[in-house]
Amino acid sequence: SLVFPKPLESNTTYSFNFRKAIVDITESTPAKYQALSFSTGPNLDSAKVRGTVADLLTARPAADASVGLYRVADTVGVRRGQPYYLTRTDSKGNFELNFIKVGEYNLYAWGDKNNNGRYDDGEKIAYLPTPITLADTTRPQALRLGRPDRLPPRRTSIESAASQVSLHFNEGLRTISLTPTTGATPATAAALAPAVVLAGQGRTAVLYRTPALADGRYLLAVADSAGNTARDTINVRFPVPTATARKAAPPAGTAVEGNPRAVFRQGQVRFRFPVPVVIEPGRAIGTLAEDSIKRRPLRLPADGLLSPDRTELTITLDTKAQKTVEIRLDTAAIVAITGQSLGLRQALRLTVSDIDPSGVLMGAIETKAPQFDLQLLDDKYQVVRQLRSPKGRYRFDRLPPGSYRLRVLIDRDGDGQWRGPNPDLRTPPEPVYVSPALIKLRANFELEDKIAF
Repeated sequence: SLVFPKPLESNTTYSFNFRKAIVDITESTPAKYQALSFSTGPNLDSAKVRGTVADLLTARPAADASVGLYRVADTVGVRRGQPYYLTRTDSKGNFELNFIKVGEYNLYAWGDKNNNGRYDDGEKIAYLPTPITLADTTRPQALRLGRPDRLPPRRTSIESAASQVSLHFNEGLRTISLTPTTGATPATAAALAPAVVLAGQGRTAVLYRTPALADGRYLLAVADSAGNTARDTINVRFPVPTATARKAAPPAGTAVEGNPRAVFRQGQVRFRFPVPVVIEPGRAIGTLAEDSIKRRPLRLPADGLLSPDRTELTITLDTKAQKTVEIRLDTAAIVAITGQSLGLRQALRLTVSDIDPSGVLMGAIETKAPQFDLQLLDDKYQVVRQLRSPKGRYRFDRLPPGSYRLRVLIDRDGDGQWRGPNPDLRTPPEPVYVSPALIKLRANFELEDKIAF
């Protein structure tokens, strides 16, 4: 039996979806789709709405998401009030609300992490740009969950070491700047910029100790991908290590990704530095010796690329060597911003191979969208590569074997960046296309995969 805490309203239809609350008394097996609807008047309301809920950026079905209808006349809205009708999606992201009173409603879906029955900032939400009029023939609705961002980035913790200070934030940052609280000039700001690096998908800002960045008070200014900004005054302290700590932890040197013994003659070699580096302008970064006979200088950008955080140097080869190549980086041309040794004195000697360990993914593009970002994702939906509005065809070279997926962020307004969900819960996000198929790429293989959006 159902017991209600207060009298029911007259001439009103009530619906109860028990979901998995009703189970078999012997085996505790949940009963499927158990629902109860009744009216306190002569008629049952007949309007209904059904549809699907999926994640905006992955297109994966959103299981157990809350879906609610709010009457247009309600003033409290989804952030403060309870929905007039409420259900949850099934394991495939499907939802259905029946026996609804005909009228206009605001339809929302959200990931109710704290199960309080309403949307809270920080949760993902899907919304429609205008109210929906419900009747008994309402067409299915496709809702896409995204995370509107109206809050500024927040620093969550700080870690200090002898050579660096790490600032951790609750979200990824797009930009960061550091200036002294006193005596700031354009010259001092320019000197500090190389010592500040974003890491961990922008969630960590690393401040390296340099001649320009020492102990003191600084003004920190940050901005996230939605344009929310924050400013904070921080005390930077680089603790002096004890003698025991200095002996126990010698400075890390430069590493070579994968510790290779051989390299494809048109392959790449990646050097990872322990700290950001500065490349002396006009100087060769090193030399390439082919079969110990022919030598030539290595220069940027013709022979390689320095990563945006300046901690990874990729050397691109195109050699006719028969047996070996030897790469020697110049310690005078590549300098750590902290002044420490990078351990570059020993040359890297590799056997030349004719077998390409990487693969190529390419294909035709069919679209009417003039501006977009084409992203290559790994099997965890992390961005591996990105192209800006390629015309007609795309190509991703030198990919490690693995599983990939294509995603397109369509810049419909042409402002140079994709716009996500808006905190006003009215302005829709710009379109996203996620390829449904997972692309399996093998070594020494070129794969053609067309994309249309």
